[in-house]
Amino acid sequence: MATISVRLSAAILVVLTATSARADGDLVEPTGIVTLGDAAQAALLGSPDLRAFSAEVRAREAQALQAGLAPNPLFAAEVENIGAGRGDAFARTETTLSLAQLLELGGKRAKRRHVALLERDLAGWDYETRRVLVLSEVAKAFVAALAAQERLALADELIRIADASAASVATQVRAGAVSPIEQDRARVAAERARLERVQLEHEGRAARAALAATWGSSRVLFDALHGDLAEVAAPAPLERFLARVQDNPDLARWGAELAERRAAFELERARAIPDLTARVGVRHLNEDDAAAAVAELSLPLQLFDRNQGAIAAARQRLAKAEAERAAAETAVRSALAQAYEIFHSAYDQVVTLRDLLVPRAQSVFRRLREDYARGLFRYLDVLDAQRTVFELRNQYLQTLASYHHARIEVERLSGATASTSGPGREQP
Repeated sequence: MATISVRLSAAILVVLTATSARADGDLVEPTGIVTLGDAAQAALLGSPDLRAFSAEVRAREAQALQAGLAPNPLFAAEVENIGAGRGDAFARTETTLSLAQLLELGGKRAKRRHVALLERDLAGWDYETRRVLVLSEVAKAFVAALAAQERLALADELIRIADASAASVATQVRAGAVSPIEQDRARVAAERARLERVQLEHEGRAARAALAATWGSSRVLFDALHGDLAEVAAPAPLERFLARVQDNPDLARWGAELAERRAAFELERARAIPDLTARVGVRHLNEDDAAAAVAELSLPLQLFDRNQGAIAAARQRLAKAEAERAAAETAVRSALAQAYEIFHSAYDQVVTLRDLLVPRAQSVFRRLREDYARGLFRYLDVLDAQRTVFELRNQYLQTLASYHHARIEVERLSGATASTSGPGREQP
């Protein structure tokens, strides 16, 4: 059986990286029997959020290109001394044609491009963060839909048992072995099972629609899901995840963020250096019909604006980023510790239900059915045991879903495989 687990930081990302690079029109919605890999692939191809983040990465690349371009030269045409003569108004004019070029000093253009490239890298980290989140969301939606599918199958099993019990009680009533009220109780139990199935069917449809929404679809075209909710393993120690927490894109991005803030600070310092404007041209003296070369250098006087405000603002933004990084790491570590406790608690509950409570309840139910057939117990006792079995099995499915949800969250926050073993998993 295919495991429902997703290792967010390793195997599935490597497998699906090439898929995510396809054109948006290549998306083919999953049909038939769908696995988690199918759902994750469809989400990477069809998620509107990922398409938006991908467009932002391309926009930042274009901005980096723009930031590296030199200023355009300036062409100027100037006519002087119009009307200076007594006769012809243009007799004593001087016509100057020139080209001027702004010369950026202090390495402004290189620094500006460096900032833009780091902003592009930040957009790439934002995309990666969103991609991991999309994979986490599709994995959780897959678990919820698979659990709903299993609960519906459990409801069908309960209906079959309730119908069989009702038929058996009817036979005993006809034989005069039990009171007719026992038959009424059996019928009520069977109808109650059918009513619960109707509710579960609606919940299953909603869960399947939520899964389809992760790849941007409003339709459910698949028939069923394939996975094994019962595939669980003991959680690895918390220290292992805390040691890997820097692999979380939410934290890994801060290296690029701090580099961008430092580069922005250096750029503002460079902008305090005045730029030189060089101008060369030719001047025609109409009165003498002569020509002369013209050259000019101009430099702003840094008397009032030395970019001191922008430099101070960039310095404070750098300090802010350092504080935000520390806060982000604290938040991720805290969230990881909480998710790990839920993960560990769910595993303990799964083991207890699987190995102790459900088997015991099923054993009691079987014995009561056998003893009831021999007239040793009332049918009410059998109904109570039957209800207990299916409530525990339903709780087991819900706890399995909680286990996998918490494991997915632990993996998302740490980038590490959450359990110590399991099919298809790399060993720590």
